[in-house]
Amino acid sequence: MKPWYVKDTAFMQRVSEEDMTVFQSVCPDKLYRKGDLVFHAGDSATDLHVIARGQIKLVTPTASGSERILAICGPNDFIGEAFLSEDAHYRVDAVALTDVTTCPVSRQQFMQMSLQAPTFVLTFAEILAGHLFHCREQLSNSYAPVKVRVIKTLLEQAERFGEEAGDGWVRLSTELKHEELASMITATRVSVSMAIAELRDEGLLEGTRGEYRLNTEALSQQAEFYA
Repeated sequence: MKPWYVKDTAFMQRVSEEDMTVFQSVCPDKLYRKGDLVFHAGDSATDLHVIARGQIKLVTPTASGSERILAICGPNDFIGEAFLSEDAHYRVDAVALTDVTTCPVSRQQFMQMSLQAPTFVLTFAEILAGHLFHCREQLSNSYAPVKVRVIKTLLEQAERFGEEAGDGWVRLSTELKHEELASMITATRVSVSMAIAELRDEGLLEGTRGEYRLNTEALSQQAEFYA
């Protein structure tokens, strides 16, 4: 089952200083240590979490008893469910991949925000509306070749969580295995492994087992060529 999340919202930058002050007073920070459970699949979706710091993985168990990573979310991302609905439930487990700070927003707190900071609620609605267009783009990308989908996913991870390594290269440490990449882009593990091997042969990617160096400029050009 696909998790619900909104990525790269620029939330902290889009909300005014005055509204952010109200938000932080109404929805105080909550801290999680690496490995802590933020929420569990099947629990009542009482809160939408705005991630302030750190990374959270959204996972679901496999038949073998291990876990499958469906997404990795970071600062300015929203995770949760339709928290405004009283009968919604979380679809997946959310686990702190690093030490994490979130700002949980409950239905009652959101209603309070609408009274104290109506422009905040408008910004929030604009972000969710923009998410609908992102979903359409993702649907369109699902028809692209596996190699292109792998490139776009790695570029997204590198942009958000990578470190500059010089000469146009970015170092990316990621928990995503080939199986998780395959799940995220709706492909098979074998096809993802073949795509990564091809990128390595072309000199666009180095490393393995979650420790990569990416030539992001060349990868972006290749993704645009296939677009």
